[in-house]
Formats: sequence, C-alpha cells, structure tokens
Amino acid sequence: MNQISGFMKKTLSIIAISIFALSFSQRNTNVEIKVDKDQIEKVYPKGLDKFKQDLAGNLQYTANEYQVLGNFKLNFNVEKNGKISAIKISPEVFDVSFERQMRRDFSRMAKHFASGQKENISVDLSFSRRYNSFDERARFTASNQ
Repeated sequence: MNQISGFMKKTLSIIAISIFALSFSQRNTNVEIKVDKDQIEKVYPKGLDKFKQDLAGNLQYTANEYQVLGNFKLNFNVEKNGKISAIKISPEVFDVSFERQMRRDFSRMAKHFASGQKENISVDLSFSRRYNSFDERARFTASNQ
C-alpha cells in the first residue's frame, strides 16, 4: 500500500509542477510584422498571412527569453534558388547572442521560400508586451470602485 501511495504522490507532484511551469510559459510578447505584401507573395508561396504567422511564431520564444521591446528592421535577400542571404537586423544589437538567436529563428523559415526570383525584402518588426488594462484587472472587492 505504501508503494502505491508513494507512486501517486510522485505522479501528483509531477502533474502539479508541470501545470505550474506551463502557467508561466505563456507567450506574452506581441510580435507585430509589417512587410510589402506583393514582395512576400512573390517569394513565399503560402502568402502574407502565413509568412507573418510563421515569422511571429519563430521569433516568439526569443522575444520572451530576451524580453525584447521596441522596433527592429529585418532585411534579407531571397536568391533565385530560394536561399536566404544577407540577413541583417537593425538597429545594431550589442547582444551578440540575441542577434544570433534571431537569425537562427528566421533561418528556420528558409525551406518555405520559393525559387525563381531574386528579391530584397525589408520587414518591420515591433515587439511589445500585452498588459491588461485597468478595466480588465481582477477585482478583489465587492464594489466597482
């Protein structure tokens, strides 16, 4: 009987720790992307909306990890063979690991670019935090004051 209760205690502990960890791993950095629709649709066959979704999804973890806020510009070339080259992030970032991580996140999308045309693309990135407004805060009193 003690072996069963010990097993259940361990199982419940693991479940509790997992739930606790997941509650803090929520995505709370908003990544807004602005790019020329015509340019992207020439080289990204899945379209503008999918490009934005893929890029934001790839940058989300890095943005949360480094607690990034502010505006950046991502410039890159798509070669005729579909390869990505000349990835540049501005303004210049002094944290080399952050820039390396962003380049790696963006490079994950390389397989989705189409071949055929060479394009120079510029993407505006805006990182911000989502905060609840005062009206959306939890109320701990019975009155609405």
